[in-house]
Amino acid sequence: METDFVLKCEEYAKKNFTLSGLRPAQKEVLTQIFNKKFVLATLPTGGGKTLLYSLPALFFSDNPVLVISPLISLMRDQERRMENAQIPCAVFTSEQNEEERKQAWKKLKSGEAKLIFASPERFVLPSFLNAISKVNLSMAVVDEAHCVVSWGHHFRPEYAEIGKFLSQLQPPRILAITATASRNSRLDIIKKVFPENTNVYEYTSNPLGENIIVESHRVFSNQEQWDKLVETLQETKSKKTLVYFQTRTLCEESARKLKKIKIHSVVYHAGLPKNERKNTEQYVQEATQKTVICATTAFGMGVDIQGIQLVVVFGFPGNIEEFFQMLGRAGRGGESSRGLLLWTGADPIRREYQFKATFPEPSLFLEQCAQYMKFMPNSFGESCFVLKQDLLNTTKINKSENRLRKLENMFAVLRICSALEDTRAGETYYSIRLSINKSFVDLLGQLPVGLTKRRKVLEGIVNLVEKSWLSLKGAQITVPLKMLQDACELGAESCEQVFLHYQDQKNISFAKISHEDAKNGVILKNGYIYLQKEIPKYISARNHFHASLRELEKLSKSTTCRLAASFEFFASRAIQGATKNIWRCMQCDICIRKRME
Repeated sequence: METDFVLKCEEYAKKNFTLSGLRPAQKEVLTQIFNKKFVLATLPTGGGKTLLYSLPALFFSDNPVLVISPLISLMRDQERRMENAQIPCAVFTSEQNEEERKQAWKKLKSGEAKLIFASPERFVLPSFLNAISKVNLSMAVVDEAHCVVSWGHHFRPEYAEIGKFLSQLQPPRILAITATASRNSRLDIIKKVFPENTNVYEYTSNPLGENIIVESHRVFSNQEQWDKLVETLQETKSKKTLVYFQTRTLCEESARKLKKIKIHSVVYHAGLPKNERKNTEQYVQEATQKTVICATTAFGMGVDIQGIQLVVVFGFPGNIEEFFQMLGRAGRGGESSRGLLLWTGADPIRREYQFKATFPEPSLFLEQCAQYMKFMPNSFGESCFVLKQDLLNTTKINKSENRLRKLENMFAVLRICSALEDTRAGETYYSIRLSINKSFVDLLGQLPVGLTKRRKVLEGIVNLVEKSWLSLKGAQITVPLKMLQDACELGAESCEQVFLHYQDQKNISFAKISHEDAKNGVILKNGYIYLQKEIPKYISARNHFHASLRELEKLSKSTTCRLAASFEFFASRAIQGATKNIWRCMQCDICIRKRME
């Protein structure tokens, strides 16, 4: 029996979102949000996840819903959708000017805003976190929750800190939503997002919409792979086709070759200027002629193009989760669509080699990290800025290895172990090292009475560091200027005056790292001893990544149902007998062919 709450939500969805009604999955999750309070929902791309927080925002008294979202473009798109549905929003992004930020706070404080959109990076600023903590929230939502456990090159450290932010906000309800998260990933999301020792209701559906048919086609040469792609593009009835390539270079070369044979194509990857990508999105959205989008994985979160009925994945992607994210770009309006994996026998071998290069055995990983020990801080809580070129010069390689690629792989793994932090674009940093016989506690103890500039700056630093750092003698730390200004409520000149005062007193050494210099370096954290303690986290990430890669290989080579094993990988529990021959998904080329026989 549907509750009054769900009926109200459905009525509003019909009226303002022009829907015929809510789907069973949406009704179930909305019921659990209302009753259970803590919910992790996994629904396929295009499964209507936005309604799971936009509708409750209208009916949870006057308290707004906070949505933590990974991309500014995604937030802006949601803001437009909410305005069209007459749901007022307040959006907080790093790109806002002062006037836009004031207007957002005005909408929030007046009670007009029902939804608050913010990126996880905003919560790093103490002033923002403190201000939001004073708002009576009805629910907090972690959108694209798989980012919490995304590993490697695209790791978002602020996403891993979301649980800490939410523990300060203490919302009465928490909803984490994603399209693709395996059983192990969901356990990690629960651990990192929700309060300890709480019951979390999991709603888990298949990672792929039922309107998408999955096909796998193996070829035996690169030329045959290209010929099959051209044949597929010429035969398809889809007005918009998305082809994923593994590199930007291949993406651009393929678009040029397609144009030469009169197949209209556009290019989309992260190396293009932001305005050019936006123009491409707009063009494809409005295109009336048959168009092929040659893209990399940059065509993903935050890009919502209707009318794509064919997605071709040219070569093996990184893992099964990435593959399903790609296929989820098709059929977003519910129309019947195809997803084709087009691969050569070299693809799984190449991916396995890349896996071993990125994720070496734990003992080998520690041995490789040891070469950077002279650049690392000594203790947990410490951090120091290092130029990438210095690390590059230290990196040892075999003849067959690329030095820069090996360093990037090392960075990916160090991020997993919380031993490396990337500098933020356009940010200036301060590097501070205490004298060998001084701790930060000593400096705090010498402060004069009263609220002086020195007290404000030092107490601002206290809010930004690990507590154990405060008692370390000769400790070092690297902090973003913007965060320090926010924490101590002083300008850059005042902060520098305080540091120069302590430098003159021989208590610290201080250096300013300009945003130009900062983009050429990274911040190493916590030291080699701490890194050794984080090896279990690395092993867990390594095992998950390899299992996900193996699932993709099984799907590509399967002679029975392609999706049975994959869906079991994502299921809420092990499904006994799911992968046996009698299991039929009717969503893959093999099952459909067997049904026709």
